This record gives sequence, structure tokens and C-alpha cells, in this order.
Amino acid sequence: LTLRADIGGQDVRRSYSICSAVQDATLRIAVKKSPGGVFSSWANESLHPGASLDVMPPLGHFAVPAGEGGAPHYVGFAAGSGITPLLSIVKTTLASHPASTFTLVYANRASSTVMFREELAALKDLHLGRFNLVHVLSREAQDIELLHGRIDRAKADALLAHWVPVEDLTAAYVCGPEGMMEAVVAA
Repeated sequence: LTLRADIGGQDVRRSYSICSAVQDATLRIAVKKSPGGVFSSWANESLHPGASLDVMPPLGHFAVPAGEGGAPHYVGFAAGSGITPLLSIVKTTLASHPASTFTLVYANRASSTVMFREELAALKDLHLGRFNLVHVLSREAQDIELLHGRIDRAKADALLAHWVPVEDLTAAYVCGPEGMMEAVVAA
């Protein structure tokens, strides 16, 4: 969704992904405060319950294919705030496709910067055996070396080899920095 606000006399517009599932009663987006970000700073500091915003019509082409027979398996790679559209896709898929499985590889700098940490943990608990959550941290050591560092082509290859049978995938979703997305798509 593109949100529009008058901030200091300027017409400011920014696009944000919906992070709620199709089945959720409330439409949600996440606005992570960015250093120097005009809209994100304003939203995090000035918005309050009951405030009004102009919202443009939704754009985008994310969709979850139904899968044909068997148990569809999906994978998602997200980094930082790239989790917002993936969270919606994961929640919608697990709720609407009971035979499906979803593996989400989520990269962040540190565990303290993981957006939706509690919500993802609750999804994992709710869908045991169907939702596999893999955290990769670039600035915090992990017990498994593969889960430390940035996701480049070599790490994407290794993550897919260890956690995702690529030949069985129904669909893959990728959202994050351009370099990570290119590496994952190439892998």
C-alpha cells in the first residue's frame, strides 16, 4: 500500500507491504523507523490511534499458487523489513493450505533486530512440522556457522542444500536487499 501524508508542508508518499494474512480481521502494515527516513520517522513518532492517512489502491502481484496434488512446499527468503510481505504469505499459506509446508529463511543483523519475532515463533508453535523458520544473523554468532553472515550466493546454495529440497518446491518468494535477492534467485 502507498501511504500519503503531509509532513512539514510536503506531500510525502511511501509504499509498505501488508503483513497480515488474508484471513486476519485487521489489515496491518509495518513501518520500521529508518535513520533519516522522513515518512518512517514521522509515522513512528507522530501517528497515534485514531489518526487518518491517505492510502492509495494496493499494488503488487504476490500470490500463493494452490499447488496441484500432494503437499505443496514453499520457501521464502527475507531480510530485515523484507519480512512484511513474506509474513502475510506464510500466514495465508499455512491457514488456507492445510497440507502445505513452508520454510522461511530470515536474515537480520542480530536477534534484537528481528521484526515479528514473537509472531513468527507463535506461527512455528502453531504449525509444528509444517513451518520451518531459519534465522541467519550477520552480526551475531550462532551455534551453526552456516547461520552466520550475509546471504550471498554460496550461503544461499548451502541453505537450500541443507533445508529445502528444491526439486519439490511449489513456489519461492524473496524480499530484501537487491544483492541478497539476486543471490537467492541465482541459487
